[in-house]
Amino acid sequence: MNLFIDLNLWTLGIVLNVMLILGLVVLHRHHYNITNIVFAFFALVNALWGIVNYLPFYLTSPSSILFSLRATLFFAVWQTFLFILLASVFPRATFRFPVWVKFGALPLVFLVSLFTLTQYVFSDVLLSSSQPPRPIVGPGMVIFALAAVSMVGGGIIVLTRKLRKAEGVEKIQLRYLLIGVGLMFSSIIGLNFLLPVLLTNTSLVIFAPLFVLPFVIATTYAITKHHLFDIRLIATEILTALLILISFFRIVFSNTPQDLLVNGGVFLGLTFFGILLIRSVLLEIKQKEQLRVAYAKLEELDRSKSEFVSIASHQLRTPLTAMKGYISMILEGSYGKLDTKQKQPVESIYESNERLIRLVNDLLNVSRIESGKVEMKWEQGSVEEIIKSVVEELRIKTKEKNVELVFEEPESSLPLVRVDKEKVRNVVLNVIDNAIRYTPKGNIVVNAKSPAFAKASAGRQMSNLLISVKDTGEGMTQEEMGKLFQTFSRGGAGMRFSTEGAGLGLYIAKKFVEMHKGRIWVESQGKGQGSTFYVELPVKQEI
Repeated sequence: MNLFIDLNLWTLGIVLNVMLILGLVVLHRHHYNITNIVFAFFALVNALWGIVNYLPFYLTSPSSILFSLRATLFFAVWQTFLFILLASVFPRATFRFPVWVKFGALPLVFLVSLFTLTQYVFSDVLLSSSQPPRPIVGPGMVIFALAAVSMVGGGIIVLTRKLRKAEGVEKIQLRYLLIGVGLMFSSIIGLNFLLPVLLTNTSLVIFAPLFVLPFVIATTYAITKHHLFDIRLIATEILTALLILISFFRIVFSNTPQDLLVNGGVFLGLTFFGILLIRSVLLEIKQKEQLRVAYAKLEELDRSKSEFVSIASHQLRTPLTAMKGYISMILEGSYGKLDTKQKQPVESIYESNERLIRLVNDLLNVSRIESGKVEMKWEQGSVEEIIKSVVEELRIKTKEKNVELVFEEPESSLPLVRVDKEKVRNVVLNVIDNAIRYTPKGNIVVNAKSPAFAKASAGRQMSNLLISVKDTGEGMTQEEMGKLFQTFSRGGAGMRFSTEGAGLGLYIAKKFVEMHKGRIWVESQGKGQGSTFYVELPVKQEI
């Protein structure tokens, strides 16, 4: 038993030091934060509970032992009450306690804690030289049991509900906090209460400090790994404080002047470098917080920009569409026949209006993509038919430039695929239109094929439908190809061959292809060697 007492004394000392330092440092860092305040008191009460729980094995006077046993229950009441408060406030910085807590629960807990110090809970204690002290349980133990167990159960229910609703780091924090307190209270209730009270077996009570270890370990892990209570700095301070405390005890227990000198030097060195370490961590945290605030502001500005672009584009599209309608009617002769001299400027106006509409549509698409508001309209469709319609639409444009546009139709029909037809059409249109702009002469060849099927899952097969657009145009460098699918990026030849584009088409095409779980890329041998764009779409079809 003496060996157990000695070992347990060391365990008690380690656990209590960690609990006290943890609670005090948390309170020191944010003394106005309600979660930190409640946690600090919870840690303090746990430490006091551990001390009085150990005293019966050290004291010899029956009255002192009896008082320490009652004090154990006294602190246990406050321990469970602070636990349910911690569960209620975590992880908030401010919290307004309901009236029933202030004027109902708190006075009731105060009365129950005082009741545990009376003879109605522990009436007497039996001492034996061969066994640990055995308390005689009074009729009032039921009141204590109901109060303690109900508060522990309530706290676990509150944490469990919060865990179900939480996300991200907060969910991880709650999980570790729940695991720690769950293991701690289940050990305390089972081995420190039910076993001694119901079976009068107090042999395991001496290991009470070990019951607190799950909470200490879980909380410390959450601090160091998942920033519990926003205190990465606190973890550093705890480690530094423990090292300084150990070095101080080495000074106290020095046996020789040489040991005193060495231990004193170590103590001063640890104190000096500990302060420097804490200051460096504090500076790093401050810088990261400044970066976080700056990043949040940038995100807010980006959202504001996207909202402005979306609103402005919507407002522009309506009058532009109306202008397109009236210009078309003028060209068709609805308001009288135009002569050759009049028709040419009206056609120029029509083309300029079309460019504006395309730009507005591109801006709207970019705005929807960046805000995550793009809706997909999935349906069975023929990619082959989509390519044919785009080629026919753009053939007039290629004739004006004396560039040949050819669609090499596949030998066998391509399978129907489940796609958003409008978005796939936008992709094909942007890619071919891009080739036309940067191909001053020669030809553009569009090809589509479906390579051999590959096993995907039971009852299904997978293939990739591949669309290629090969031109004899300007070509690109590796640097230009790396930036091509970014917003407002047009490559080196952009301004020389076309001043109309805004550099959004290929970015939109890339995003639309990614929404189909596909990929898009470009290959080029270099300047003057032309380019080939590839669009790959995954295809699932029944056997």
